[in-house]
Amino acid sequence: MSGLLAGLATWLLLPGWSRARAASSVASRSRSVDTVTTITILTPLACLVLLGWPVGVLVALAATPLARRTVTSLRDAGRRRRDAELVRQLPGALDLVVAALEAGRPPGSALGLVAGAVDDPLSSELATIAARLSAGGDPRAVWTHLAEHPVLGPVGRAFARADDSGMAVGRVVRAVAEEMRRTRRAAARERSRRVGVRTAGPLGLCFLPAFFLVGVVPAIAGVVLGLDLF
Repeated sequence: MSGLLAGLATWLLLPGWSRARAASSVASRSRSVDTVTTITILTPLACLVLLGWPVGVLVALAATPLARRTVTSLRDAGRRRRDAELVRQLPGALDLVVAALEAGRPPGSALGLVAGAVDDPLSSELATIAARLSAGGDPRAVWTHLAEHPVLGPVGRAFARADDSGMAVGRVVRAVAEEMRRTRRAAARERSRRVGVRTAGPLGLCFLPAFFLVGVVPAIAGVVLGLDLF
């Protein structure tokens, strides 16, 4: 029983994002599981099975909040790493999308081509969008859903804006890629400034003792030795 519970917990902790292409990726997302809720249920059950009554209840009272915080922290850290990787990949991938669009490819085909040319996690994201478009989904609904994505949102809004205004899609997408590059450069400059501010204090603490010993102590010693105290 304990082995079954451990196996089920491990399976539920696996990332919900599918690496498969096209329709398999869409199907995998529709079966997403709230991992925190699952851990909240499984942890007390595991404690009761392994430790029995009443020790299992007492351990579960302490272990369940800890397990929830741990899973939430791991999930948030994984999401941040994934989003950071998407931010890094996206401008170059959008350049490829623009090239495909200007070559006469429709948006779904362009995104599908680029999905095969880039690495995960962006590959699976673009493959999912291309699959929805190729399956006959309403492009406006696809772009509206994509606009809610924390990283790919500007891309969805760009395609929707091009559809509404009649502008060339490639031009709008190219503008999004350039804006993302400017944002990345600004963020890098801000991080470098923060590093300088954070290192000022530790560096001062390191140099202060040396300054005191090399500059202040000899001066005080020279003054004291030069005094006729006796």
